[in-house]
Amino acid sequence: MQFKDIIGQEDIKRRLCETVRGGRISHAMLFAGGEGTGALPLALAYAQYVNCRNRTDGDSCGECPECYRMQRMEHPDCHYVYPVNTSKEAVATGRADDKPRSEQFLHLWRRVIPRTGGYLTEQEWYAELGIENQQGIINKNDANELVRQMGFKSFEGGYKTVIVWLPERLHEAAANTLLKLVEEPPDKTLFLFVSAEPEKIIATIRSRTQIVSLPGVPDDIVARELAAREGIAPDRAEWIAHLAQGSWGTALRMARQENTADADHQDRFIRLMRLCYQQKYLALFEWAEEMAPLGREAQKQFCTAALGIVRECYLTGIGMERIAYTDPAREQFCRNFAPYVSHVTVEAFVAEFELLLAQIRQNGNPRILFTHFAMSICKIIGAARAALKK
Repeated sequence: MQFKDIIGQEDIKRRLCETVRGGRISHAMLFAGGEGTGALPLALAYAQYVNCRNRTDGDSCGECPECYRMQRMEHPDCHYVYPVNTSKEAVATGRADDKPRSEQFLHLWRRVIPRTGGYLTEQEWYAELGIENQQGIINKNDANELVRQMGFKSFEGGYKTVIVWLPERLHEAAANTLLKLVEEPPDKTLFLFVSAEPEKIIATIRSRTQIVSLPGVPDDIVARELAAREGIAPDRAEWIAHLAQGSWGTALRMARQENTADADHQDRFIRLMRLCYQQKYLALFEWAEEMAPLGREAQKQFCTAALGIVRECYLTGIGMERIAYTDPAREQFCRNFAPYVSHVTVEAFVAEFELLLAQIRQNGNPRILFTHFAMSICKIIGAARAALKK
């Protein structure tokens, strides 16, 4: 990965290069940014820049043996750690490991990073692992393996680099083991942590890192790159950029029409609202039964997508369609439903979705959660209908 492959973040690229040229490489850095902002690509590009033999002022050469092996993720001095779990297929075939390590899935990592350009979401990674309905974890086996690897001398005489993707998924025992390494690192060791939720990282690790905070990618840059790289018409590129909210990864998936999951969540939301409006309680129980087996990650995605549609309906209702950037596929629904998402009810809608999201994260029983949630939404819409009739 080279800096030139990364969308936007020019100021951060420049500052990262300056740390190497000025001999100010921190032994532990935390790249903190939302999904699609480029945190993982930046960490990969920085690791390559540090190890490049013929680096320029602004990028690695991309051609020396070090760059070649870094790009293929085959460099003996670079180690990758990421959340994993045991797939149902592995359990069914008797190949399950109760404490799987990152190394066992390196072949998948090497496949998915080039395909996504490093703009990888947590859910995409779990799909690659075959654990869509589970949450990954970084367990103590990974931490112990790092301790062992860091005890060896560098193969090439340069930096031994560890890239930890999503350290917020560190098991407590693994975090404590890793903390000792971060506190007293061997000479010429570089830890690069990449997080979408840095506030969830164990505080003792987070406090020992130099934090690189990534802003969202500006809309004009996203639109320009979509037009240049994907051949998207300027008007559509601008619309996608607004919807992506600073995430190049999201914009790219939308442009390539790989957002079928988003369409599914939209359909689920619209169906829920219509059933609530029609007060079809038995059908609402069926809806809750359909939502329950989706898995926590998909359920959380539903909540996020639904909150976005609630926002669009509210803005449409107060005459601010221009900044709602509503998907054309649901414009008619938003216009029809907008009267029910008023300044009186919008807070109630948001509160119910945020409560559901929190309860999903706490591993609540999904059938109970979605049934109660559907009934609560029914009450909100019922009250809104009554108010509109007055």
